[in-house]
Amino acid sequence: MKDTKTRILDAAERLITEFGAEKASLRKITDEAGVNLAAINYHFGSKNNMISAIMERFLAPLSRELHQSLDRVLTGVENEVPELKAVIRAYLTPLLEFSLRCPDHQNFFIQIYRYYDDKDVFMQSIRGIVEKDINYYAQAFLKALPQFSEQTVLLRLAFFRNTAFGIMEGDCVMEESIGVLGLDLEREEMIEEMVTYAAAGFRADAKDKLSTIKNGEKNES
Repeated sequence: MKDTKTRILDAAERLITEFGAEKASLRKITDEAGVNLAAINYHFGSKNNMISAIMERFLAPLSRELHQSLDRVLTGVENEVPELKAVIRAYLTPLLEFSLRCPDHQNFFIQIYRYYDDKDVFMQSIRGIVEKDINYYAQAFLKALPQFSEQTVLLRLAFFRNTAFGIMEGDCVMEESIGVLGLDLEREEMIEEMVTYAAAGFRADAKDKLSTIKNGEKNES
């Protein structure tokens, strides 16, 4: 038997995914969960707080898998340089597995995004949830790429995350592209090609061009 809080979150997540957060009224959620409005106020205080709790719960398994995946890579290499491809693979694999396990994840977040009048509030909520994951991987990438400045590594990590989430959200597009181009790749092979591709981007031109550009701007002035 699920507890009241879990029943509320389950009902709200189903209704938000199907109808959108705006149309998933508190009355519909309480009816679906079999509770009264006082239960939502008691456990969450407001609909906004409830939605934040839903997002955090929705992403919790992915966050846990990302940490466990990187933990396996870093075990035994605390004082050594971790292998770059292993760190990239540790990040990509849980993302792709999550996209297969939760095919409605993109629609779910679109529906919640539409609910917020102030989009900055939504982005702050997401940042608060994923910040620990990003920082954990950032430290691993900095160790794996000691030849680069911190600024360069973090910027390339930002590029990589954007690409990784784009692939996750456009998984069907990726498979369509592979088919159109006449390629025959298993998912594991595709991941390895993505790892190789990303690693080349991280390692490209060991000279710190950001610093070079800044110094050039100073000289011109």
